[in-house]
Amino acid sequence: MTSPAGGGAARAAVRSILPLLVVAGLAAEAAGQVTIREQIQAAGVVEAVASGRLTVRTDGGQTLDVRLQRKDEQGVQLADGRLLGMTTEVRVGGGFDIPRLKPGQVLRFEALISGQGKTDGEVTALTLVDASAAALGIMPAASPASAAEFAPCTVVAPVKQAGKGRLVVQVPEDRAYARKMTFAFKVAEAATARLESTDPKRIEPGARVVSLEAVRLDTGDVVARKLVVETVAGGGVRERPEEKLENKYRGLSDEPQREPRVIRSAHFAFLSDVSEREAKIILDKLERMAGLLERYFGRKPEGIVEGFIVHDLAVFPAGALPDPGGVAKIRERAGVCFNVRLGNQRRATLYSCADHGVIQHECAHGFCHMTFGSTGPTWLAEGVAEMANYWKDGEQAVDVNPAVMAYLQRASPKRGLLEIAQPGRTPAGTWQDYAWRWALCHLLSSNPNYDDRFKPLAIALMEERPGVSFESVYGPVAREVSFEYDQFLASVGNGYRADLAAWPWKARFRPLKDGAGRVTASIKARGGWQASGLRVERGATYEAAATGTWRMAAAGEPVSAEGGAGGRGRLMGVVFRDAEYALETLFPLGSETRFQATADGQLFLRCADDWTGLADNDGALDVTLRRIAD
Repeated sequence: MTSPAGGGAARAAVRSILPLLVVAGLAAEAAGQVTIREQIQAAGVVEAVASGRLTVRTDGGQTLDVRLQRKDEQGVQLADGRLLGMTTEVRVGGGFDIPRLKPGQVLRFEALISGQGKTDGEVTALTLVDASAAALGIMPAASPASAAEFAPCTVVAPVKQAGKGRLVVQVPEDRAYARKMTFAFKVAEAATARLESTDPKRIEPGARVVSLEAVRLDTGDVVARKLVVETVAGGGVRERPEEKLENKYRGLSDEPQREPRVIRSAHFAFLSDVSEREAKIILDKLERMAGLLERYFGRKPEGIVEGFIVHDLAVFPAGALPDPGGVAKIRERAGVCFNVRLGNQRRATLYSCADHGVIQHECAHGFCHMTFGSTGPTWLAEGVAEMANYWKDGEQAVDVNPAVMAYLQRASPKRGLLEIAQPGRTPAGTWQDYAWRWALCHLLSSNPNYDDRFKPLAIALMEERPGVSFESVYGPVAREVSFEYDQFLASVGNGYRADLAAWPWKARFRPLKDGAGRVTASIKARGGWQASGLRVERGATYEAAATGTWRMAAAGEPVSAEGGAGGRGRLMGVVFRDAEYALETLFPLGSETRFQATADGQLFLRCADDWTGLADNDGALDVTLRRIAD
């Protein structure tokens, strides 16, 4: 039995579609309709950092939710999901302690080095730079008269070891100087150490915004054009999770191989021509993904995923890649995993270009086939593969391709649950189909109301057990799943946490009589709609009194139930009509508020904050509710 899993084509389409969206689609629409309403110049403090956004408290007391576009992105995502091409010019600086440098981080400095590769003197100034833009190597200002003579050199190299008064760097083999790769230097006690970066990912809460030039659009979005930031002490040298793997193999060559060789790890083995450094990074990413899948499903595969990862087809000898269909996918800059089963024997064979996202997606198919015997129905197979590609160890927030998120936010009408969860194998479809499958699988696996059903369902479907289906597992909670799915699609964005937004179905509510009794609740800032415990009656008047403070950002100022600038952090309410599984219009509350219920139902409360920014909130309000006599 053979089943090709060809998600790489759709993933390749996502890569190619993003420039089209910006130039000819969503951004063209934005260009025709979005206008600049205000030019903003400000300074202040970064209160919170999210994917593609900063919350800045200006020196004038304003709170700005600032969107920005990195150089490697094709557009900045507006609140309504549109992509707008407006690259932000970013400069991030700040000092750091030299002993806190991590192996693999790239420094630039001046030093004396002889033609024999010996070093002399002390280094007096170090600059930490972005590795992605750094030209590694040792560049002498002039050729020394003899091999023993020392000459001033500019060194751009990854750190191997850093301590007080001493620094060791290592350049890749193909950048060796005087046939040496490792160099040790003395560092002056008063040496300066500065960060020079254009990467907004280095910005952390508490950083000082030296200058911000931005525009406010008629959509209400604030988009940065120029941003200069000074990091908090030591912030610039802190190693981000996504940097660790890149830094780990910084000393290896980036040159692709002139002939393919086998690269292997515990779960994978491929014939490939990618560079030594890229091979290590790919295998580490795949092993990390395999570890996440093993821990999630509690099962290990019964063999390895094999195949081919190709940088340049021309270096592969004739006949080295036996399947024409696989070669065709590689020519498309895509990939496919051919899964074969004969009795108890299983085999998964990858054909892929060198795109890491394509490789991970296809290898997720291979992993599931080698573990369970199949990848299950198409909606599950592609949804799990997309999740595996986006998963990051220890991270629960949504972080997907901006084009995918823009599509999900703006698509109308939204696809229904049963439209997505179709039984059996169906055509793989387009990248839009993959987006819906990811959305459903992410919700079911990340929301604590449904995750205990999703894992057994996925395993049963991949093991092809008879009588098991999406409807049989989620049918008993169909109304709840449908409601939360709609809420998820209405609120999702990069940074969204399905676990924090889960609906409290098990909460209990009770009605109150005029002037008699009261209901109390503690409402957390770090959460979505939370149960008040009060069942309201249409037309009745109630009073809400809230005490305490909460914060909407790690470095934010605490506010009361009245909220801060623009209503951010205000206590909000909504009535859930539990008979129809529908929400009334939400309404503002405060420290002391009277309101009239617009429908019979359950009262829910929450902190007014962007759904994608709940994770760094803290604090809670104590809310007391009573019914006022007519």
